Amino acid sequence: MAAPGGREMPAWVTRPLSDMPLLGPAESLSGVERELQELLDRYAKGVEAAELSEVEACMRTDEAFLSVESSYPNYGWADYDKNHLSLELGMLKDMEYKAELVHAFGNGNLSYGVFVFTASAERDGQRRTKQGMGTLVAEKMDGDWRIRHWTTCARRPPTS
Repeated sequence: MAAPGGREMPAWVTRPLSDMPLLGPAESLSGVERELQELLDRYAKGVEAAELSEVEACMRTDEAFLSVESSYPNYGWADYDKNHLSLELGMLKDMEYKAELVHAFGNGNLSYGVFVFTASAERDGQRRTKQGMGTLVAEKMDGDWRIRHWTTCARRPPTS
């Protein structure tokens, strides 16, 4: 596959997400890897149930939170909730969300991870599915990990 300017793209750029080396389910992991996978699992459960309180329990809910989805940023929890999350939870039905760690590292009260995700939901009578990758920075607060920052980017559908 050629990149802009005619350069050949590296194989890892075009590799299917299903070929990514996942760390495995939370119960097979240890330490911060397990804790971050459990955090992603709790987030997914909240999104699938469309329960804002369950999602909030996974995030920093103050101005320190930052999200970038594709190229759209949300600065602070109030911005993310009002202009992104609550809108999505309200318009998407029968949501299925799965996020699996590819890499994780933690040191003290700060950790980061790279994950792949699949999101599928019904909107306007049509089922839509997207896959992509994300990064997260988590901070330990009162003994629990909370997402302080994350970036997600879905793969573009193949062109014909």
